[in-house]
Amino acid sequence: MLSILRSSPLLIAVGACGVLLSTLAGGAIATSFEMNRQRTQLAADLGLRRAFLRSEIERHRLLPKTLAGDGRLWQAVDPNFSSTSRATMAVELSARFEDLARSDGAVTLYLVDRLGTTVSSSNFRLKESFVGQNYAFRSYFTDSIANGFGELFARGTVSGIPGLYLAHQLQNLAGVVVVKVEFDELERNWRETGDRTFVTDREGQVLLTSDPSIRFTHLTPIDSTTNPWVVEASADLDAPAWHLVIRRDARSAVLASRSFGWLTGGTLGGLIFLSLSVALLARQRRERTRVELERLVTSRTVELRDSNERLLQEVEERSRADARAQKLRDDLAQANRLAVLGQITAGVAHEINQPVAAIRTNVDNAKVLLSRGQAAETLDNLERVAQLTARIGLITDELREFSRRAPLERNPVRLASVVDGAILLLDSKLRAARISVRLNLSPEDPRVLANRIKLEQVVVNLVQNAVEALSDTINPIIEIETAFDDANAWFAITDNGPGVAEASLQQIFTPFNSTKPLGLGLGLVISRDIMAELGGTLDYEAVSPCGAKFIGRLPRWKIDR
Repeated sequence: MLSILRSSPLLIAVGACGVLLSTLAGGAIATSFEMNRQRTQLAADLGLRRAFLRSEIERHRLLPKTLAGDGRLWQAVDPNFSSTSRATMAVELSARFEDLARSDGAVTLYLVDRLGTTVSSSNFRLKESFVGQNYAFRSYFTDSIANGFGELFARGTVSGIPGLYLAHQLQNLAGVVVVKVEFDELERNWRETGDRTFVTDREGQVLLTSDPSIRFTHLTPIDSTTNPWVVEASADLDAPAWHLVIRRDARSAVLASRSFGWLTGGTLGGLIFLSLSVALLARQRRERTRVELERLVTSRTVELRDSNERLLQEVEERSRADARAQKLRDDLAQANRLAVLGQITAGVAHEINQPVAAIRTNVDNAKVLLSRGQAAETLDNLERVAQLTARIGLITDELREFSRRAPLERNPVRLASVVDGAILLLDSKLRAARISVRLNLSPEDPRVLANRIKLEQVVVNLVQNAVEALSDTINPIIEIETAFDDANAWFAITDNGPGVAEASLQQIFTPFNSTKPLGLGLGLVISRDIMAELGGTLDYEAVSPCGAKFIGRLPRWKIDR
């Protein structure tokens, strides 16, 4: 091999060029693949953030509309009532607004009379109270007086904090009720993701942002020449007319993928060059063998000819020469051919996805309730939608944390709330399978110190397994119960399906062991691992005459004792 390389500079040059081109091609392919992957992931993140932002705004938008029909607000601003009556009601409303703002999550809730002066406010106890402030100059006030409702994103004149003002005129036309929504927590979450997130108005002015330094400036487009690694995704919001933009610096991920592509391309090119060099070496060896054989044959032929001439004179000597020549021909050997071909294939793909379809049901219910004028029930449905949307993000994060084995955050969790969350997630699937769910929850509702999302993941996994096990069962039933004693609290999930075969009992918690045609056999393994990480256990128990029962046990929270 070395002799070939030393004697063929052209081969070395061609091989080096081939390896270089293969390395560069591998890097280019890996770079393109990683950029596309980053764009796909960014588009998915954009959808989640857009849905969460819309739900957060819509959740608060209904509050002023609902309060506008409350007669107590009319009394506080209607000049037909006495000033003493109006003042008393204004004080009562401030306290009520304070409670509503705390429970609903609205930052500030206040009532403005027909002249634009604030008479009641949820922040009446603070130094920056809005009571007595006049907001007749604000467009949300003038729009509400003119059109019945108004909204504006602006910096607060008293607090200096930017927020979205949602206003609605009272039904007696005597004033306007306003909710100011701030997005500090949302923007902090955006900053923690590492992406740059912006919400702009129609003119491109930045309203919400993970970078407060550019608020109320115009968002500049990405310069691809100076920022080739930045990917962007954007989407419109219907109400208000905002535009959501996410920008992600994919430099580290792309450079890592490019390095891997270079390594893979260079390795592949080196293997190809090595294979070609070995093939060339084999060919040269065969050629040298052929030349050597020809030389030997020629030499032996000359000797045989001389021998034949001598044998014409002496028969015995000629016979010996012929025999010797024949022996030499019989002693000649054939050369063997060598071929080396190597192929290395590597690839491992694993994707875990858990569908969630409960949001649609709550939205449909909210539409029906809203059409009936049941505002409070509508708010409850929308609150559940917001919680479920947030839960999707939390599940995604938890799944991400589980993946990184990130340290757990534990809080006191009620088992009933975990069961309710799991049933909410799987409601559509249970109804589609026509499965009857029986809840036998302890009235005391025991609490455990755990991570709610991970504990809910265990319950979801077990209920999903039960749903799949009941696919061929007549009158399928799933029973979920909770109970406790002095030391532990537990939940049990029982189905009336075929149960687990005796031969599979020893392996139900073993990885990659599944009775499902397309199952990976990881659900129960992950569930038991989560329970162990939370300091509990997960066990299987057969049910007579048929069925399966999984019991999860956790230590009770100290305060329950």
